[in-house]
Amino acid sequence: MAAVLRILLFVSLGFSGCGVLADETAQQLYETYQDSILRIEVITPGMEKKASLGTGFVIGEENLVASNFHVVSSAVHEPDRYRLEWSNTRGERGQLSVVAVDVVHDLALLKADHPLASPLVTTGLPKKGAELYSLGHPLALDLSIVAGTANGLLENSIYEKIHFSGGINPGMSGGPALDQEGRVVGVNVASAGNSVGFLVPAHYVDVMLMRADPDGESPDITRQIGEQLIENQDRLINELLESEWPTQTIGKFQVPGEVSSRLDCWGDTEPETDDHKYLEVATNCNGRDAIFLSDRQSAGSISHQYFWLATDSLSPRSFYRLYQQHNNSRFIGGADETDVGNFTCSTRFVNLSGQSFKANVCARPYKRYPELTDFMVLMAMTGHPKQGFLFTLDLSTVTLENGMRLLERFLEGFQWIE
Repeated sequence: MAAVLRILLFVSLGFSGCGVLADETAQQLYETYQDSILRIEVITPGMEKKASLGTGFVIGEENLVASNFHVVSSAVHEPDRYRLEWSNTRGERGQLSVVAVDVVHDLALLKADHPLASPLVTTGLPKKGAELYSLGHPLALDLSIVAGTANGLLENSIYEKIHFSGGINPGMSGGPALDQEGRVVGVNVASAGNSVGFLVPAHYVDVMLMRADPDGESPDITRQIGEQLIENQDRLINELLESEWPTQTIGKFQVPGEVSSRLDCWGDTEPETDDHKYLEVATNCNGRDAIFLSDRQSAGSISHQYFWLATDSLSPRSFYRLYQQHNNSRFIGGADETDVGNFTCSTRFVNLSGQSFKANVCARPYKRYPELTDFMVLMAMTGHPKQGFLFTLDLSTVTLENGMRLLERFLEGFQWIE
């Protein structure tokens, strides 16, 4: 018993010592780097009140600040309505301008008109289990520091993010996550609650700095965003088309299965019973994340769905009504008429593996980025009184050409197996 007590006492003291060490590290990091971490406010001129806020940190040069694009997006899209200001822990304030963005990774590079503080230094991806320290202004409060743990890159993610076990709250977006040596490993970007947070890896900040020209003429940020969106969708579609696709069986069709490890796939089957008078098989694959464009609009999402219905109990007329209820678009997008035009659709009948399908292919253009569209496909098998098969494909911000290329690759994999 005495030995057990000694072991328990040792373990308790050991954990206590680690906690003290972590507290001391957090205190040292805060004291050392607080001047380089800023509150970023989106100000409404005339009212001189903040419309939103986040965090940023000095990087590269003494007058350059990194933050999230979503923190400053209102000022980017509506520069006549909003301006950007910084403030520090000493109460000093000043204005900022946007000199570069990486919209795909939710980053922005800002510039002040004079030196602010010593730039922070970036480093590579942290090891799993490494202690990290996230700084920012949670809920518009004073600068805070939160200890957490690195858990590697987020799985099934289209866009790279570090999974951080720590409390990232609104207002901390754009702040740095530091290692124990005070190097930036990532940028606070999002939270799922319950101490599940996400960081943009710091090497994307390095890339943005290399591409930026802070001393050049006033940049065309809208053009930057458009070019980045085009480059991103090209990369994603080519990656999908060049990979090997597994197959799966849905009802009486063999179809492409999980076409990318970057997509998160789900499936379920509900058998035909006395209470549920038809067989229902559904699978859905989609990206967990998307690119932030504005409070109402996102980009870069990919999803596809298969849906099989069959019955022995329902009459053809009753089954047709059921089939019609399921035959609808599931495209999700918050864009309005200021962002996009109307969907234009083409409807035709096509033959796939001896089966007739009614195909609706729709696209709507982006007004700021006219080369890009939202691309929506809804296909329904016809000619069977008691069987139905639906396929949907939804892509946001792709060229029409790339949307059609991906659709053709999917349809090549359809095989009737009766």
